[in-house]
Amino acid sequence: MEMLEEKLQKVYSKYDIEGTFEGYTLCTSGHINDTYHVRFALGNNKHKEYIFQRINHHVFKDPAGIMSNIRKITQHWQSAKIKPGCDIVNFLDSKDGDNYVVLDGEYWRVSPFIENSISYETVENPELLSNAGYAFGQFQYVLSDFPAHLLKETIPDFHNTKKRMDDFFNIVALDPIGRVKEVEREIKFIEKYLDIAVKLVEMQDRGEIPLRVVHNDTKYNNILIDKDNNKPLCIIDLDTVMPGLSMYDFGDAIRFAANRAVEDETDLSKIGLAIENFEAFASGFISASKDFLTKKELDNMALGAVVITIEQASRFLADYINGDKYYRINRQSHNLDRARCQIKLAEDMILNYDVMRNTIDRLMAYV
Repeated sequence: MEMLEEKLQKVYSKYDIEGTFEGYTLCTSGHINDTYHVRFALGNNKHKEYIFQRINHHVFKDPAGIMSNIRKITQHWQSAKIKPGCDIVNFLDSKDGDNYVVLDGEYWRVSPFIENSISYETVENPELLSNAGYAFGQFQYVLSDFPAHLLKETIPDFHNTKKRMDDFFNIVALDPIGRVKEVEREIKFIEKYLDIAVKLVEMQDRGEIPLRVVHNDTKYNNILIDKDNNKPLCIIDLDTVMPGLSMYDFGDAIRFAANRAVEDETDLSKIGLAIENFEAFASGFISASKDFLTKKELDNMALGAVVITIEQASRFLADYINGDKYYRINRQSHNLDRARCQIKLAEDMILNYDVMRNTIDRLMAYV
């Protein structure tokens, strides 16, 4: 079996990268793709660093389509009249001219390492949260005039919550490895809030809210932050950029950034909505996006947080029931722990729904 270092060196050989391969470290934060921080020696005690990433083609069935989407939005971003303060990840062209390479049936891409940057799994600093909200809001703003129909749907029905719910109950009915009996309480939660979970999709079907070019994975750790001044430097993980609903981007960010605990916390007493984090992120997001979002979208941002959290709970739980085939796990009950965490967070969001709505209304009045 080919050693990983040999594989990385083969990828390196497909690019015009200066220096001699020096070593690599595995980046462990992502659920889907395999990511490596690779160093090259330049001589005179200098070096250059890059991010090498292997796209998970079992999850993303059309990696070439993903990279085509990324090239299109990158070109639009670079030519936009609005000059955002935060960049998006830039993938290098290979010697063949594509922004990826294929080796032994695997898809790889390379981007420069962003110096002096850091990503966070949890954040309490309101300045950081507001800056992140502004960056994700501006992401939608810059791409608001991009023709969404030009983008391929990299994961069909990615945030079609109605279909996600159907898929969930189908896997419950199949119970392929006999785990359903362990999670009856969690299944009842999804059943109880099914009507809420599908509300945004139903609004979109009725033409009440528009499809936009959105990120679709706005976890806080998908922004690289300047270590010195807390400013957002770069939005990463563009694989799911495609047509979607603005409320899902807002809601997914809240699900991650306004949870008082990490996404897989096992002590459920630690989990809950940090309303101060909600307000900090929302203030930045709304200030960047209120001029192009419709009133209906803004009125349903809080609902987006509830819906996406229920959806994510169903996805983690479905994967657990199905034998942990989608998300990378570090322990046997990992997906179940993730699902229970999301359920507890969704319950707290529902209890605080009016508080979230009132916070949005108040921010709209003065940002």
